[in-house]
Amino acid sequence: MLAVSERAASSADPLAVLEKLIRPVPGRKDAERLSRGRDGEESHFYWEHPAGGFALAAGGRALGWQASGPGRFGSVRAPIEAALAEAEAWAPLGELPLGVYAVGGFSFFDRLSEEAWPGFEPADMALPAWAVIRLTGRLSDSSHGEDTHLLVQTCVAAEEDPAQVRARIEAGLTRLRDAGARALAASAAALGEGAFGGAGAVTRVEGRFPPEARAQWTGVVRTARDAIRAGRLRKVVLARALDLVCTPSPDPLKLLARLRTAYPECVCFLADPGRGQAYLGATPERLARMEGGRVSLGALAGTFPRGATPEADAALRRLMLESPKEREEHAIVVEAIRSALEGYGRLEVPEEPEVRALKNVWHLFTPMTLAPAAGLSLLSLVDRLHPTPAVGGLPQAAALDAIRRLENFDRGWYGGPLGWLNARGEGEFAVTLRSGVVTGSRMRLFAGGGIVAESDPEREFEETRIKFQPLLDALGQE
Repeated sequence: MLAVSERAASSADPLAVLEKLIRPVPGRKDAERLSRGRDGEESHFYWEHPAGGFALAAGGRALGWQASGPGRFGSVRAPIEAALAEAEAWAPLGELPLGVYAVGGFSFFDRLSEEAWPGFEPADMALPAWAVIRLTGRLSDSSHGEDTHLLVQTCVAAEEDPAQVRARIEAGLTRLRDAGARALAASAAALGEGAFGGAGAVTRVEGRFPPEARAQWTGVVRTARDAIRAGRLRKVVLARALDLVCTPSPDPLKLLARLRTAYPECVCFLADPGRGQAYLGATPERLARMEGGRVSLGALAGTFPRGATPEADAALRRLMLESPKEREEHAIVVEAIRSALEGYGRLEVPEEPEVRALKNVWHLFTPMTLAPAAGLSLLSLVDRLHPTPAVGGLPQAAALDAIRRLENFDRGWYGGPLGWLNARGEGEFAVTLRSGVVTGSRMRLFAGGGIVAESDPEREFEETRIKFQPLLDALGQE
């Protein structure tokens, strides 16, 4: 049996609470025990769409599921859904739109290198031991736009006396409330430079950032473009890695704080399995969101840089809309999503894409809505969609084979689905782009672009350079 207690929390910022629970002062031992999972490993997870109405900071593992291989989505889906369905919720707030949460993510391929990604699994989902959640205008007793904060403490009760379980939960909630109270004073400053300080400076660069990187990358793009022009592919998304050595060592939470301030239109995320690595980023791409019996998803493909002046910006936006290359790259993704969801419900797709503005780039975006067929779960949908041609290519098998041959690093969780779901079957997963993995003083950044027949290798190199910029900015680099 799972026992969960949810209480209204102070209005502390979830990221500031996570900061206090990872490095709490005072009361460090209690907080460490609170955030340590049943398997003895400390893990943390963060998810937020700053411009939206939901944020979640979580830690520890009350229950966890891991898998690898072609069936990894199905392997974790059944036990997760069973655990969420059987969870018993103690909810003093009364009617809640959300209950117990499962959080986590999946690698791009169904296996990954333990050497490059020692802290991660191809599929890793968990019911966290604790969570701090912010909802905006989602509770029935909340006025429109008002924030409500929840504390969630989860444990596996087994054969224990329910009174003892509840006492343990109450003790955990007390520690969470104490951390929230300490974080409240710092939460406003935590969004800027003050509470988090500098994120560290890159003093030495290794690996894929030497002068020859441009020649190497443009050569790879030409190889892929030749295969497309020969008819072996329609599109392939190729990525490159940028390896950094930083002094002092990057602090993932400090980087995350800067990303969520600079990119409020993106999903800001962090996954830290507690084994010496942390993966974080600010991704513009939602894979799927299920809420109120409807699924929101979309095609995000086609990229142009932003202009230095309003006039230049408007001209670049217009050029992207008129670009045959960008329109083709985007149309391939729309077509593939239509095909993947055939028979899974009624899909509504507008005829023309929108232009989506981020801080440093324009994107073509086609929003879609799915009225799902009966019994379709969010994880089944994620399994069906991943990888879309926005991160893989078409035909899928040939594109994935090209990625394996042409990229000289393990993507790991880059380009994979990451997110959350609740006991109602609602939730959201994003595609992890504009991201990097921190291992001690080292950080590897990832960026990619869609290659089609009309791709210009030099322009593709510049596109990846622009996509590295969010994390380089967070590191204090130009």
